[in-house]
Amino acid sequence: MKKIMRSVMGIIHHHKNEKCLEELTRYRCMASVPFGGRYRLVDFILSNMVNSGIANVGIVTSINFRSLLSHLGNGKEWGLDKKHDGLFYLPTAARNDVRNLRKVDLEDLYANGDYIKESKQEYVIITGCNMICNIDLKKAMTFHLEKQADVTVIYKENYRFDAPDIAGNVFVETDENRRIRTVTTRYGKRRTDKVSLGIYVMEKKVLLDILEDCARKKKWDLVKNVLSDKEKDIRIYGYAHDGYLAIINSVNSYYKHHLDLLEPRTLQELFLEGGEIYTKMKDGPSTKYYDVSDVRNILVSNGCLIQGKVENSIIYRNVKVAKGASIKNSIIMPKVEIDEDAVLNGVILDKYVYVRKGARLVSDNQLPIIVGKRGVV
Repeated sequence: MKKIMRSVMGIIHHHKNEKCLEELTRYRCMASVPFGGRYRLVDFILSNMVNSGIANVGIVTSINFRSLLSHLGNGKEWGLDKKHDGLFYLPTAARNDVRNLRKVDLEDLYANGDYIKESKQEYVIITGCNMICNIDLKKAMTFHLEKQADVTVIYKENYRFDAPDIAGNVFVETDENRRIRTVTTRYGKRRTDKVSLGIYVMEKKVLLDILEDCARKKKWDLVKNVLSDKEKDIRIYGYAHDGYLAIINSVNSYYKHHLDLLEPRTLQELFLEGGEIYTKMKDGPSTKYYDVSDVRNILVSNGCLIQGKVENSIIYRNVKVAKGASIKNSIIMPKVEIDEDAVLNGVILDKYVYVRKGARLVSDNQLPIIVGKRGVV
């Protein structure tokens, strides 16, 4: 199987609806949004590819991609700093258009046709950057070959959505042999609980033929213009992912799935039962707790100074929590400083936020309050 995976290249496309995470994507693209105390969203699918033996990965870049380039660099942490193959940055076909919400924008791939054609691999796995999972893509590739599929769509059955997060997803309906009979993005017509992970497996030749056909028709959406229209003409199969999955497509889903990491079973499935999840390494001292500290059920990174009370929260690197401060049900990103007697509950604080002494910020509903990068409360 290792030999087969050497013949597979990966392409990670960027998320067209960058605004779905509101303030969190003002200065960064979706792929580089922080997650889990030390990771970025892109780390999960990129690690899945590397762990499965893929050595050639192209990442389609979008607007606000400086932080993505800074994070990934030459791909060293993922073992992709190679003389041959490795990590490649692929420019988009055109600047983002707010009206362009294609699920997989084939125009971007067509614009990078030379990269695809000149690669030595025979197969392609195309993914998004907004799903959190630990999946063995070797098994999906084996399934694809056994079924002699033209396209394999990886899906999750019985995924639990909050109501606001259902719209805009891709759902599939399969028969008893796992052949896909329906692909739809319209929730009202959904007759299935099988949601696509946005991961598609195909032979490179099939992808190139699809790109040429789309170029002739000027229709570029892989889901709407190819899979939905040709589900009877080409062999599309569905491969089921049985492990943990978090689809990040709103502030609500980002917040909810972030706090999922406080559940031991979620941590076990995501980080310990599959391949390792890699990220950019940053050295620093251990977090320091004081005699007055009161911490319960938290996930905390290195370099923090905690004197106050922190409960049911995720704390990133180099955060300072002063004496008397209280934090609950919150996500605190790197280099945030929270002064004495501040009260925070149900908030997301982006990098470099400063919370003044005695400030109070409490969400009065299930949606978190977001304070943008370098904000002052």
